[in-house]
Amino acid sequence: MEKRLYYIVTFVIIIVILFFLPSKAILNVMNNIIIKPLNNKIIVLDPGHGGIDGGTSFGDILEKDINLKIGLKLKEELTKRGATVIMTREVDDSLDDHVANGGSRHREDLNARVKVVNENNTDIFISIHVNHTKNEKKIGPIVFYDEESKESQELALIMQENLNKLSAYDKLEIKTKHGVTTGNFYTLRNITSPGVIVEMGFISNEFDRELLLQDKHQNEMIDLIARSVISYFNKNIEDGPFHLFLK
Repeated sequence: MEKRLYYIVTFVIIIVILFFLPSKAILNVMNNIIIKPLNNKIIVLDPGHGGIDGGTSFGDILEKDINLKIGLKLKEELTKRGATVIMTREVDDSLDDHVANGGSRHREDLNARVKVVNENNTDIFISIHVNHTKNEKKIGPIVFYDEESKESQELALIMQENLNKLSAYDKLEIKTKHGVTTGNFYTLRNITSPGVIVEMGFISNEFDRELLLQDKHQNEMIDLIARSVISYFNKNIEDGPFHLFLK
C-alpha cells in the first residue's frame, strides 16, 4: 500500500511540474521517459562466432551470418531506446587475434569477448547464437544463464517468457514453451556483469531454419529481446504508474 501511494504521489508531482514547463522542455522530458527507457545503460552484444569460425551450419547457411545480422539489428533497436551498445564484432571477424594469452584460437576468441564486457562497465551482456541438434524436431529459442548469477537468471526468465510468445509458432500451434536453462559457458562464467546466451532457434529444424532467415521473424525477436531488457532494468517499478511508458 505504501509503495503504491509513493508511485501515485510521484506521478502527481511530475504532472504538476510538466504543467508549468514550456512545451519544448515537456517534449524533452517525454522523449526521455517514453522513447529512451534505456538511457545510461551499457549493453554488450556478442554475435557469436565469425571469421574462420562459422559456427553451426546447414548447407551454405552459416550461423555466424545469422548472428551478425540479428546482432546489428538489435544494436539499432537498443540504441533507439537510449542504450549505449558495444558490439564484440560488427563484421565477419574472428576475435582470436585481439587477445594474446598463448592459448588456443577458440579460447583466445572467447577471452576477447570477455575482455570487451569486463573493460566497459557493462550493465548486461547478450550473446547471440543459433542452435543445432541431431533431433530435428527440436524447435524454438532457448535462453541460457550461469547458475551462479541470480541477476542473469532474472534476465533469462524475462527474455525466455517473451520469446515463447513468438507469433510464427502460435499461428501453427507449435509448442515452443521452453524454460530457461543453466549452462557451463566460458563467457558467462568469466564476465563481471549479468549476461545470457540467446539461442535463437534450431538450424537443424526445417521450420526454424526458414524463420531465422526471415526479416519479419528476426524483427519480432529483436523487439521481444529489447522489451525484455527494458523490463529487466525496470523490474522494480513495473507495477507503478509509469510502466506503460517503459515498454
